[in-house]
Formats: sequence, C-alpha cells, structure tokens
Amino acid sequence: MQQHSSNRSSYGSRSAALTVAVAGILATPLSDLAYAQEGGARLDEVVVTAQRREQSLQEIPVAVSAFTGEELVNRGVFETSDLMGALPNLQVTSAYSSTQPNFSLRGISVANEFSASTASPVGVYVDEVYQSFRASHGQQLFDLERIEVLRGPQGTLYGRNTTGGAVNFITRRPELAENNGYATVGYGTFSAVRLLGAAEFTAVPDVFGIRVAGTYVHDDGYIKNPTLGKTYAQTDSKAVRLRARWLPGDRTDIDLKLYHAYNNPRGDLPFGIGYLEGRTDALGYSRFEPRPELGGRVLSDKEVQSETGNRYFTSSTGGSLTIQHEFDAFTLTSITGFDTSEYRLSPFDCDGSPFDTCSIRYFSESDNFNQDLRIDYQGERLRVLAGAYYGVDRIDTENDADFFGFLRPLLLEAGVPGGFNNIPIAVGNSLSVLPAFLLDPTLTPADPGFCAPVTVNPAGYFDARSLIAFNADVALNNAAGPGPIQAACQAAGAPPFGPILANQQFRLERPSFALYGELGYDLTDRLSVTTGLRITRDSVRYRNARTELFDLSGTTAFASLVPFSFPLDPDSGRVNQSESTTEVTGRIIFDYELADEVLVYAGYSRGYRAGTYNGLAYQDISQVYFVEPEKVDAFEAGMKSRFLDGRLQLNLAGFYYDYTNQQIAQIIGATSFLRNADGRVFGGEAELAWRVSDQVRLDAALGLLDTKYTGNTIDPEDPTSLTLNINGNPFSNAPEVTFSAGVDWRLWSAGNGELLLRTDAQYMGKYYFDPFKDYGQSPCDQPAPGNSVLLATPELACGNPGYWLFNARLSYVTDRFSVSLWGKNLTDKFYYAYGLNLNAFYLDYLSRGAPRTYGAEFSYFF
Repeated sequence: MQQHSSNRSSYGSRSAALTVAVAGILATPLSDLAYAQEGGARLDEVVVTAQRREQSLQEIPVAVSAFTGEELVNRGVFETSDLMGALPNLQVTSAYSSTQPNFSLRGISVANEFSASTASPVGVYVDEVYQSFRASHGQQLFDLERIEVLRGPQGTLYGRNTTGGAVNFITRRPELAENNGYATVGYGTFSAVRLLGAAEFTAVPDVFGIRVAGTYVHDDGYIKNPTLGKTYAQTDSKAVRLRARWLPGDRTDIDLKLYHAYNNPRGDLPFGIGYLEGRTDALGYSRFEPRPELGGRVLSDKEVQSETGNRYFTSSTGGSLTIQHEFDAFTLTSITGFDTSEYRLSPFDCDGSPFDTCSIRYFSESDNFNQDLRIDYQGERLRVLAGAYYGVDRIDTENDADFFGFLRPLLLEAGVPGGFNNIPIAVGNSLSVLPAFLLDPTLTPADPGFCAPVTVNPAGYFDARSLIAFNADVALNNAAGPGPIQAACQAAGAPPFGPILANQQFRLERPSFALYGELGYDLTDRLSVTTGLRITRDSVRYRNARTELFDLSGTTAFASLVPFSFPLDPDSGRVNQSESTTEVTGRIIFDYELADEVLVYAGYSRGYRAGTYNGLAYQDISQVYFVEPEKVDAFEAGMKSRFLDGRLQLNLAGFYYDYTNQQIAQIIGATSFLRNADGRVFGGEAELAWRVSDQVRLDAALGLLDTKYTGNTIDPEDPTSLTLNINGNPFSNAPEVTFSAGVDWRLWSAGNGELLLRTDAQYMGKYYFDPFKDYGQSPCDQPAPGNSVLLATPELACGNPGYWLFNARLSYVTDRFSVSLWGKNLTDKFYYAYGLNLNAFYLDYLSRGAPRTYGAEFSYFF
C-alpha cells in the first residue's frame, strides 16, 4: 500500500524533525533546572466558568482543562482538529470537514455515526449557549478568550447530551477599559491565506463598549483529483462577530453577541479501499494498482480519483444575550441564545473511485433557541446554584441517496426503457421475488429451477434474483464480475437491477425542559461536599417523513418507501412519530484539601444523551424507530496539586463508567442503522505543567483508557438489534493511550522584544473506527471463518495504528507586532483520521489526516 510506504523517510529528515520538536526540552539549561529548585515565577492562575461561576481551575473538584487565548495562538490552534491529542483522552475527527468535528472524550463520542441531525454526546457550548447542530460546531474558533474542556458526564449544570463531557468556547468580550485590537495575516502551504482581526472601542470607560472580530481562511486543499483536475480538502471560511457590553450600574452587566459564519470549501474526498481480491471494490477498482488513465502510475497518498465531488457548504447566523444582576444575597443570570444554520453537501462522493458507485446529496436547515435562567448564592460555607432551562431545535433534512449510478448509462444504452423500476431495495415492503436457490441450498446452477422466481411478497416490486446472484458470485470468486450464478439467473429471465435514486425528507424537533440545582457546603475548613440534581423532560418528534424512489431515468418517482406505496400514491401521506422521556441526573462529590494547593476529590455522577430516531433510514418504514437515550454512571477520584511554590502543577484523575444504550451506527447494505449498546469504561489521566524558569515552561498530558462492550444480545426478530456480536470489543475512537508533551522557551529577549519557541509532540494510540473491531476476521486481514470475502478492510479490522505528530512555532514578539514561523506534522506522517464500513459496495471509506503544513504570520497590535 503506497500510503504506508510513502511515510518512510530518510533517517536524516526524520531526525531533523524530531530534533526540532524536542529541542526545547533537551536543551533546557542546567542553570534553569537549578533555578527551579531555588524559586521563581509561579504558574499563572487560570480562571474558568466550567461550573457556571468564576473559579480557579485548581479549585474545581472535577477533571477540567483550559487553554487561554494566548496559549491557543502559541500552540497554533487554528481549528478544532488542532485540539486533537492536546489533552488526555481527547480526540477530534470528522467525516467531512473541520466545521463538523466529532469530539471524543474518554472514549465517548458519536462513534461512527455521521448524520448532521444526530446530537453529539459531548456537549458543545459557545459563551454558555448550547450548540445542537453538529455541522456548525467548528465555526466560531477565532478571537477566543479560552477553551474549557470538561471530561466526564455533566448531568447537573449542563444536562442532556453530555455523557462524555462538554467543550466550552469562550469568545472575547469588551473589557470596557481602553480601545485596542489586532490584525493578523498569514500565508502557508497549499496557498493558505489566513486573515484575522479584532477591534474594541470603549465609548464610555467601565460603562459601554463594543468588540468586532472577523476571520477569513482559504487554501487550495491537499487532495488532488486527477479525474476532474481539481484539488479537494480545501479550507474556505469567513466569519464575523459583534459583541456589545453595557454596565448600566454597578450591579448589572448586559452582554449582546451577534455573529455570522460561512464555509464553502471543496470538501474532503474519501480513500475508497476494496475488500475483494487485489484490494478491489464492487466494480473491480483498486487505488493501489497502476492506472492506465494516469499513464500507468499508482496514485499517491495525496490523490483520490473521483468522478464527482462538490462543496461542503455550512452557514450559521445567531446571537446571544446575557444579563447578570447582583442582588444583595445572590446573583441572577439570564442567557438567551438563538441561531439558524444551513448545511449542504451536494454531491458527495462516498466511494473514492472514478466510477459513479456511491454518491449522496445532503441538505439540512436548523433553527435553535436556548434559554437558561439561574441564581447563584455564595455564603461563607454554603454555595447554591439553581435554575431552569428550555431549549428547542428543529432540523429540516432532505437527502438524496444515489447508489450504483454507473448502471444508468449502461442499461439505457442496452435499450432498457427509462421507466424500468427494478431498483434494489431488498428489504421490507419493497422485496417481492427471491431466487429458488436461496431457499433451497441443495440446488446447483445446473439445475433447471436453480434461479426460478419465488414470490415472497406480491405487493412488492423488486425482483432480487440478479442482485443476489451478483453477491453470490462475488463470494464465490472473491472478485467482481460475471459468474455462473449470474449466468443461470440471466438464463432464467431474471431482470437486471438498476441504480438507487431516492429522495428522503424529514423534520426532527427536539424540545427540552429542565430544572436543576447544585449545593456546595464546607463541612470543615478542609472538607467540602457538592451535590446536584437535574430533572429533564425531552421530546423527540420525527415529522413529515417521506422517501420516494425514482425509476431508471432518474426523473420519475414510481414508489414511496416511507410510507410504502407501489405504484406511487401521491396521497399516501407522511410519517409522524414522537417519543418523550423524563430523566433524572446529578452528582455528589467530596473534596478534601490535604495541604495548601493540594486537593483530592472523589464522586459519582450520572449523565445522559437524549434519544433520537434512526433518521438516515430511508428504505422501509420498519427502519424508522426510536433509539433509546444513553445513560452513564460515572465514578471518579482525582487530585489537583501545585508544588515548588506554585511552579509545578500536577493533576490526576481515575474513573470508571457503567454505560447503557450507547448510540452507535451499523451500516447494512446501503442503509445506516442506529443501535443501542452497553459497555464499560475505566481509565486514568495525568496533566503536568512546570515553570522551570522565567525562560522555560514544560507541559505534558497522559490519558489511559480501557473500554469494552458487554452484555449485548442479538435478536434477529428485532429491527433495532445489532446483527454482529460486539461483546469484548473496544469502543470506537477510544485509543488506549494518548500523550502529549511540549515546551515554551523564551530563547532571547532585549528591550520590549523576545524570541519564543513552542515545540510539542502528540501521540495517538491504536484505536478502531467503529464498534465492530475485527468483524470476526482472525487474523484481521483474512476472511472470517465460513466466509471467502472480507467483511472489512485491514484498515478497519486491524485498527488504526498509533502515530506521532510533531509541531513547532517560532515567534518574535514585541508590544506592537509579532512575526511567527510555524509547522505542523513536521515528519509528514500519513494517518487515517476517520473510517466507515460500506459493505454494499465492498469497500471502506477512509479520510486521511492533514499532511505537513507550514507557514508564516504577522500580527500588529494597537
């Protein structure tokens, strides 16, 4: 596989990159280490609002990490994917682009699910406003004050959809002190242009001011498509934000934010890798073989042949209003948020080949409203936070499934009429005819009745004999192409099967109401208890659902699949279903101050993720069902500490989760099924920060995970049941080890200028892209017992190998300007970041991680 061989670089180039990445650590002067023993500057205190009130990070008895805006710049965090590996047990992946990141915390994520209408189990908040629409989770990553990451279920103060934790993006607000701002321009590989700026105007000091920030990022992309002569995996984003802050009195703070974000790049293209002999797919295509149309050469690891591919469009417009008033005894806070978003991917190539095998067109619009009202009382020993929350989001979706499109011109050229409608929906109401050999395994192709039609559903339309014969020959020969079973069925008069073109429409409405409260009490001067409870009422409404199926011409609908009608009855209506659940979540935590700046804690918490509908199911009404809510019972103990007069910080955590009804996706044929699965998680984390001297600061983070599915059963009669045994398998996107280490080193300073170096290394351990691990294949790159064909490629079944990434940034900074040189993935490591099993096409879909990038930036401060 050229993807692996291309990573082999000379010893010299790899050594040079490693030297750059760790130079700061290895070159730390002995005098600095001696300085650390004698005394010096403390680590900066980080104040966060992770618990809905301002607190020192080290005083919060939960696992929470934070990056300040300055740290984000120093680490080169331009987009959400740059956070991957920077914190213990944090992973950020995407099937499409950086604007739809999938966050995984401690192995809890959306797993392999890819629908924009599915809520993430890691809650994403911007300025304390919940962002339900996953397609816009990455659009506000500019001009930030800080990012806070809470690991573990947040069932009290955050509520639904936080079984894994929460990520808070805190944007900069007017400080009401003086006029200020900055402008940044950058240029890098792939003709990347990055413009970023902000300006703050204080009309009346300490009373009223506004802040305007904006960003523009564009690059040409790093995936070349020789079939169309274009590049993909682009970045093309624009965003603007306005914040106005007014303090009408000493006790009232009013903060208004408005924003708009827009992305329209040519999206990523998948690496399609086949299951069959020679790594071929259902059409016999392999990206690893020399291609005649490319002059006999093999594709590089930055190339994908695709006959289609378009732009990944997302936009989001919204705002929030935060009003805070301090009464004598308590503080009242109201946070109101609204946004409207749009997501369009049309068409999207899902086979990674020059043939029209798998294409999808996605379109969704979302409207969201959130209101949180709470009071905060802080006495000498007692602290109380209580409130009410209401939120509702509506997602209107229209998807076009376009599969086996290569058959359309072939059949039309062969004289098959455009009204031909033997379209391969081989399930439920549509399936009409099966071949006799499927029901009588004693028959052979030489028998006269081998492929005789057996009607199993007179009301259906699909004669499945040709489709079943094709798959049977593939299993027989481990390759696509004509075979004896297809020949026998053709002789028996079995009609060919045509391409699938289906239009799916539905609306998902998710209103949620909650009451919550949390009490903290100092039992002694050193021992405290925190306990909280939240009651949430969630409704999920699956509205106006309808899927229509088109004939060979692609212009005329001949059947409705959801609800079923054949011939098509335009008045057959639409499907409407709804479910409501009431959940009680909460936590109790004891913390004890062992010594000054040494806090230990232990506690229990429960979180949950709201139920949903199997929204992407389009082939039959039996596939539309409610997926039960997730629940997690978490037990955690940890320590937060500072030593060496506050210069060394060490935070530790250990945890165990009992996980019920995790929502995972299983791809069967050309349909995605959401399932529930039970499992358990345990692991540990360590975070270290050490200010060695005024010149050197070290940081490191280690995450350890052990995840396992347990107690799951298979019920063939239950359409919501898994069809593969996953017991004993690890969770998807749950590497056993994550590690990062970095150094900030002030190399030189004179006057008001200083030369700064930031280097870091990140390790992501081996993990699996989905819950099915090796798909029963042992060894993982060979067919499972009883099968002649792989059920998944080695890239999925053998797991994604662990890998290292090395990054560096060199900056000269003054009080007026800064100049920076930066590089990411310095060794140009090839790795996959996302994988999906697409068995209907005998291939797996994989997205590669970004290659080596580098560039320069100039910033001016005023």
